[in-house]
Amino acid sequence: MGDCIHHGEAHRLAEEGSFAASVPTLPVLQYFPCRGRAEPIRLVLSYARQPWFEPPPASVRQICSIMHGEFDGYPFRQLPRFIDDELNGEADFVQSGAILRHLGRKHDLYGKGLVEAGRIDMVLDAVSELRAKIRAVVVERRSEAAALQEYLGGVMAPEEELKGLGMMGPGLASLEYLLARRRYSDGGWLVGAGPSLADFAAFDLASIIGGLIHVDLHLAQSQLAEPLRNRFPALIAHHAKVAELHGVAEYLASDTRHAALFAADWLREHGAPPPPA
Repeated sequence: MGDCIHHGEAHRLAEEGSFAASVPTLPVLQYFPCRGRAEPIRLVLSYARQPWFEPPPASVRQICSIMHGEFDGYPFRQLPRFIDDELNGEADFVQSGAILRHLGRKHDLYGKGLVEAGRIDMVLDAVSELRAKIRAVVVERRSEAAALQEYLGGVMAPEEELKGLGMMGPGLASLEYLLARRRYSDGGWLVGAGPSLADFAAFDLASIIGGLIHVDLHLAQSQLAEPLRNRFPALIAHHAKVAELHGVAEYLASDTRHAALFAADWLREHGAPPPPA
């Protein structure tokens, strides 16, 4: 693999579950044992029927220690990291957006031509902003009542209400508009005639907000789930459409999918990784 995590006789990468095969030439995804910023990457790999390795929880603390002490392999000092050994290990990336776009180019999920690729980029950037907003509610403000009400009245405001707000940036109505008006696709996708990176990113966002796929998101997200369904029917239909895709459906039904939504959830339960030696 070319990085110090794999020194020694013990193989530090998990061979767990049907999506973590033991062939040494498969891609490696290093991330916390949670969905987080790696989940759209996992969804794309599942759809592409591409098995991958992930570190077991016991290795995460060591990875984090190395990450904080070495620029080699971790120039921006954060996860996820993706090592694509199908390309002789030269494709070694950090930054979730860069990894996702690499997989989009590799598996033909980045649109047909420059215009569709640009539209997919627009959606990806918007979803990233929306994801930061729900994370602020759930992780930073611990789903307190005031934070939920602000979110419901802002980010989750219906289209006409959102237009009258002073809030900067996208709301969920922005995605609803693209889907309901078939702005960039006639096939029920966000951009183009088939699934793209944009669809997997939006699917993950809806899962976080609504708790739609077999996960208890506590009282906070359960309070958001009903307004999500009532206010954004096109987004809900899109979520169901993506969930039924071959590869994705199997991944969602497997025991490979992590329960924790954010890295902060896992770190809170297991403790922050130790500082580098």
